[in-house]
Amino acid sequence: MPQQITPISIARLLLQHELFAFDSRTVTDLLGLDKMQTAHLLRRMERDGLIARIERGKYVMLGLTPEQAFSNPLFVGSHLVSPSYISFWSALHFHGFTDQAPRTVFVATSRQKREVLFRGMAFKFVRLKPEAFFGYRRETLAGLPVVIADRSKAILDSIALPEYAGGVSEVAKALHNAVTEGAVDITEMIEYARKLHKRSLSSRLGYLLEALGQPAEGLEPSSGPVRLDPQKPLQGTYHPYWKVYVNVPRQDLFPPGVA
Repeated sequence: MPQQITPISIARLLLQHELFAFDSRTVTDLLGLDKMQTAHLLRRMERDGLIARIERGKYVMLGLTPEQAFSNPLFVGSHLVSPSYISFWSALHFHGFTDQAPRTVFVATSRQKREVLFRGMAFKFVRLKPEAFFGYRRETLAGLPVVIADRSKAILDSIALPEYAGGVSEVAKALHNAVTEGAVDITEMIEYARKLHKRSLSSRLGYLLEALGQPAEGLEPSSGPVRLDPQKPLQGTYHPYWKVYVNVPRQDLFPPGVA
């Protein structure tokens, strides 16, 4: 702990510990303060523009360059709940699979958490089962740490819950871009799908890969009918092997000439 506690000295200490985002309990434990002392210190730091409160008891470090944090919503989203990682539409855009930049940051977590609004940014938390919580890594974006789904998991999360990725059409286009660019390991993606033990996901992934002329060996189709878009009715062209109802116009899934 610094000999003289000042807002600047504490900001430097937090940065030394790479605590780019933190809660009040972290400061209490780090400095050996009581709750009232911590609350007073954090109010001074917020007043001096060194930190910003995201929600009750949670803060993001601004340091001397607040625009670095404010312009990096993926960084903010990575630190709002633990465990968590950025996924779905946000991860698809991060990996360059879609040009459509979502206005909401989508965060996968194993906990229940309400949506957060912070300085014009919206953060949507999607709860996943513990067994689905894998396939993410730490990246650096504009000099700040971001925990984000890897390429295979970003696509799989989006196929499983396309409502958080711009819809099935946007996900199919993202998959097409990833495959065309050779930017995703299809074998790894299939292994991930098998690990998730969700036959509906395997059916959707198998159908989409096959439509793109890619191998889908190892994927087991669902035992019953599956909607390609789970948000829409059970209708459309039926694929007998994958047991998928293609309830989205095919021309909306891929560019002309594909599939």
